Amino acid sequence: MDRRGRKIKRLVLSLCLLTVVVLAGFHGIGMVKPATLTLADTRDIGYLNVHQDLRIIAASPHPTASPRQTVVRRYLHETMAAMGYRVVEQPFRFTIAEMVNRQEMLYAELNEHQRRAFNAELARVGAAGSFEKEVRIRSGLQDGDSGQGTNLIASHFMPGATGTILFMAHYDSVGTAPGASDDGMAVASILQLMREIIARNDAKNNVIFLLTDGEELGLLGAKYFISQLSTSERDAINLVMNFEARGNQGVPLLFETSPQDYRLMSILNKGVRDIVAFSFTPLIYNMLQNDTDFTAFKRQNVNGLNFAVVEGFEHYHHMSDTVENLPPETLFRYQKMVRKVGQHFIHDVDVSTLSADEGSVYFPLPGGTLLILPLLAVYTLGITLLILCSLWARRCRSQRRYQGKNAVLRPSAIMLLGVFCAALSSWTPTIIYLLTIPVLFLASAMIVRNFYLSSLIMLLGVYVTGILYFPVIYLISSGLQLPLMAGFIALIPLSLWGVGVISIPNRQTSPLDVRRPPSNPPPTPERTP
Repeated sequence: MDRRGRKIKRLVLSLCLLTVVVLAGFHGIGMVKPATLTLADTRDIGYLNVHQDLRIIAASPHPTASPRQTVVRRYLHETMAAMGYRVVEQPFRFTIAEMVNRQEMLYAELNEHQRRAFNAELARVGAAGSFEKEVRIRSGLQDGDSGQGTNLIASHFMPGATGTILFMAHYDSVGTAPGASDDGMAVASILQLMREIIARNDAKNNVIFLLTDGEELGLLGAKYFISQLSTSERDAINLVMNFEARGNQGVPLLFETSPQDYRLMSILNKGVRDIVAFSFTPLIYNMLQNDTDFTAFKRQNVNGLNFAVVEGFEHYHHMSDTVENLPPETLFRYQKMVRKVGQHFIHDVDVSTLSADEGSVYFPLPGGTLLILPLLAVYTLGITLLILCSLWARRCRSQRRYQGKNAVLRPSAIMLLGVFCAALSSWTPTIIYLLTIPVLFLASAMIVRNFYLSSLIMLLGVYVTGILYFPVIYLISSGLQLPLMAGFIALIPLSLWGVGVISIPNRQTSPLDVRRPPSNPPPTPERTP
């Protein structure tokens, strides 16, 4: 192939690739952005109820020991009782000294960067240099050495039901935020779910609704609730669902599950659409060193799902976390998700049969569903990549005499890539799919001999890679506000497909397909007159 032909092919391939990237970006980012509300959405009675409840819950800051929290608690109690639930108030005590000691212990474990962020937060709330003042602002306890929080517990038991689901959200806010997103919209959404299931008699499971207090002080309410359960009561809870927020925008993200979650995720995916979940998010969540009420249940080995919105972090724990600043699209998507997930598991699934079976790898697809793979499939993918990279390296060796300096990767580097993918597929399967799936397409494209088929495989791989990476990069940069990490992650697909764009047009026909002239051709016989 002459140089001009290679340039034309590279140009055409690059233009096709750019088109596919734009399409993948549109689909990928669209999966993690809430849709614009329709007129029917704005008139949905459930949404209107949630909005009305939220305006009362998040009218002003209501930390645990504040007078405003008493007003919110009374409203919640009366609202649930009016639905027909028997509501139990579960009070607990805390002391300022305990809270200050906890803050000091947390501070001692922070690195220098985290300490600067912590000090900046103390200064922002007006408690620079004073843990005690920060604790009093956060708790709402302005006077005295101890305060009280109160959990609210409502149950719905069905005759003959063998399973029990616990729905949980915290109804306290920090002292510096009204808490419309954190965690008012979760509480209001659970209230609407309670309205809908109390009117039905076809539930397959018993349900406990737990609205915790003191979450912002260190998961106090959730920890106290667990401490008051007997062993049989703890064992009777088959599934825990917690609803949270780390911002006020975007779609609710299923960012944490219990271990060995393949069957749980499969059941969720079968019954509820538009769930956004990535199997690698627990790793990032642990890096952030944050906790939710679900953390208190992890040690109980209970199946669980943990949801939150993560965009709009600039409003998190700020006075701007108001109902007015909460996008209607986010509120609608959030409350709809709570209701759909709740109704599915309450009415369609016998959770008593849930058990931890095996881990899984999952990520969203266009169309509102998840692709869920058992770990065995990921291990098999790793071995397959090792084989494909071996074939790629062999083909590369056979063509080096034709490509010369045009060879982008050496066979040893290709083999190293295959070994790396195979090893990490068994070591960190929940995150390595971000690398192994793109490499699968790239290696397949590189061992195919036909240029056009090879290019088609590559373009399909670019689209799949975009579906994998665009929502991840968007959420990390916009939601978690970690642009450097997002940029580093973006380099992975760019590097992989850069190899393809350069290599595929350069490839010559394999020596196996070309009849090479003999090195010592026989002499041409002389012509005789």
